[in-house]
Amino acid sequence: MRVLIMLNGQPPRRELLESVVAGAEVLIGADAGAVRLREAGWRIDYVVGDFDSVPAELLQSLPAESVVHDPGQDDTDLEKALRFAVTRWSRPQVVVVGTTGDRIDHVLGNVCGAVRYADKAFIRFVEDHSITYFAHRQLRFDAPVGATVSLLPLGEVEGIRTEGLKWALHGETLALGTRGVSNVVERSPVVIEWRSGHLVVVRLLGEGEMFTW
Repeated sequence: MRVLIMLNGQPPRRELLESVVAGAEVLIGADAGAVRLREAGWRIDYVVGDFDSVPAELLQSLPAESVVHDPGQDDTDLEKALRFAVTRWSRPQVVVVGTTGDRIDHVLGNVCGAVRYADKAFIRFVEDHSITYFAHRQLRFDAPVGATVSLLPLGEVEGIRTEGLKWALHGETLALGTRGVSNVVERSPVVIEWRSGHLVVVRLLGEGEMFTW
């Protein structure tokens, strides 16, 4: 299942966002993200959250089965939406938009939330200039030759092997730090595998590049 989750942060440019929506089978508004979906003129298949930032008239306009109330205060809006997605569908492909904004704590919280669910879904954050990948021990994606790719370990990541990158890794360990930043694609597809740990991968988008599922 191809699932789009809209958060209430800054969405990517309209053309890029349209390329995401075009391939999505399900559109989820994470709390006030539902307002952004409505304002953009797109359907809302589900709205998930505690609804502290969602107008009552929007909730009332949706079928009851589309309104998923999750009042807990120990999880972010993204975590609630991800939990709903992985409970409803087996290993969905999830694209999240609106992950960035003025508060760095929210941005980092979204990263941590995605890492938490990376073993249950293939998760990508799509922003104006980048795609951030969250996967479980194996990742494969197409990218133009010359594109910048960064491997960011959250803690120690062991047994990393890469294909298609200029500076290849052959079963090595990356620790928290900057060694994996700004690698370069030499051939596509890019393949990254690792034995243990949490690895976040960021690919920069070229000017005008669109998203493909």
